[in-house]
Amino acid sequence: MSPKFEEFLNGHSKEIDPVISEISIFKQLIKERKEPLDLIRELLSNSGAREVDASRIEISYTKDKEGHIFEVLDDGCGMDYTENVRFPGRLDRFLGLGLSGIIGQKADEFSWKGLGSKLAYQSRKVEIETCQGGVEPLYEVRINEPWETLSNNNIPKPRITKHSSGENKGTRIRVIGHPPHRIEEPFTFDGIKKYLLHRTFAGYTAQRETKPKILLSVLGKTEEFSFGFPEFANIEFDKFAHESLYLDVGKKTLFINMTPKSSKELLVTVKGFITWDAEQYDLSTSNLNTGLILSVKGIPYFKLNMEDYGVTTIRTARPGENKSCLVVECDWIHDEMNISRSGIVDSPKALELKRIVGEIFQRIETSEEFLKFRRIPERDKVEVQSGILAEQKRKIESHEQNWIVYESDDSKKPDKILIREPENEQDVNALIWKLEALNALPFETFNTLGYIGAGKGPDLLVNFLEDKGGEPQRGTVVEVELNFYNYKIHGHKPSQYPKVICWDIPQSGRKVKLNRTSKSFKYTVNLEEYQVHIYCIKLMPNIKVYSLEELREKGISF
Repeated sequence: MSPKFEEFLNGHSKEIDPVISEISIFKQLIKERKEPLDLIRELLSNSGAREVDASRIEISYTKDKEGHIFEVLDDGCGMDYTENVRFPGRLDRFLGLGLSGIIGQKADEFSWKGLGSKLAYQSRKVEIETCQGGVEPLYEVRINEPWETLSNNNIPKPRITKHSSGENKGTRIRVIGHPPHRIEEPFTFDGIKKYLLHRTFAGYTAQRETKPKILLSVLGKTEEFSFGFPEFANIEFDKFAHESLYLDVGKKTLFINMTPKSSKELLVTVKGFITWDAEQYDLSTSNLNTGLILSVKGIPYFKLNMEDYGVTTIRTARPGENKSCLVVECDWIHDEMNISRSGIVDSPKALELKRIVGEIFQRIETSEEFLKFRRIPERDKVEVQSGILAEQKRKIESHEQNWIVYESDDSKKPDKILIREPENEQDVNALIWKLEALNALPFETFNTLGYIGAGKGPDLLVNFLEDKGGEPQRGTVVEVELNFYNYKIHGHKPSQYPKVICWDIPQSGRKVKLNRTSKSFKYTVNLEEYQVHIYCIKLMPNIKVYSLEELREKGISF
């Protein structure tokens, strides 16, 4: 750059004040809220702060022609009003559109960007009553059409009435028509309760000395519910220290309470559980209690993407995100949350949090406890199979078990026990094959070519000839059934499945008319232009059914 050109630039440059439209900024910040219930979350946080010292908080919701109406009432310290810009009181700060603690003003435990008051302004009307008790005055505030006023690029003007004194200390904030454009169906009691217990101060995830009573009233239904994250209510995390995993084999659940190895990073904790039995904890995405949830200052705000935070095996099918209820507690990420508190802004702290949480999960997923947890389904499968085998063995050896016997016409050949009386289609298949091997089926030809299985189509493909002189059928289809009731329910076409072999044809429960034939074991069913042939093994020649006692009396033994 030449000296003359540099001199030209310096001589014609100056600092300017950028144009800032404060009202537009406030409107945009307010619009960032994720859903209408975020208003309750922020108002509840204001009431639940330690500085407010409320022992009872009432949350109410209803809907009328003006829209959704939310109200939060607490018996806390109340809000003072100073009308002093340098030393604003609580009410001054609430009514102001500034950024509260983020600009250096005194803030309560959960306050940072004044989101509660901002969201309240997105409404048709705001009503506030607050008093510090005793001889302190009662302040009554009315703000009419605050959102319409902001939309017209004007600042809402709250009207404050000062009464001599109030009977009780506390604060009531009623927001009418929030937001003004929402006219959908009312929220349900269960919907609001789930949200409160999993996304607000009501579902506090950490330890707290004083636990306020919280009452919820929705469209006239009122209920007091226990304070704290409900899925953690019966888990005593203090009983197993940090760096700890506890496997409860009986509950098929791995409980987690882990912190980073470095003492400098102890501001992060991963706690909760993963389980093979999600039903016992009522886990489901609709209940807002699955996956990885970020909790800041004890308040569970939103789900984190497990993959982004280094969760691998747990996230997939072992046991899967929907069978996990895990919370990342991290207070120092508070100032990195976006204005709606629905996410974390891109920052060095956000990257550090991902790294720390990823390292914790790496330790969890490579631990011996987790490996044992993963083997629980395999163990259960073995136990179930062992139980099934033991039960089947017990039944076979019991006196109530009946047996199928083939009685030969040749007196020189002994009677043969073939199989237990069939209980399923597989037993019938085994019986057919045994009779086929003995050449004991009452057909001229019956040669099994293949077993395909009912799940894939036909059961058997066979070379078949019923009687001498008949027409041989190569690769004909045979459907196998335990009991025959109705052909149509199987969804087969008679032209494709013209023959059925079954163990029995019960007298009751049949849905089709059977036609007798000259053979005691054969029936026909007329379906459309096709005729289906039904062969009943129980009625075939030389087939008998005996109990264990009857076998012994006949001298037949295994």
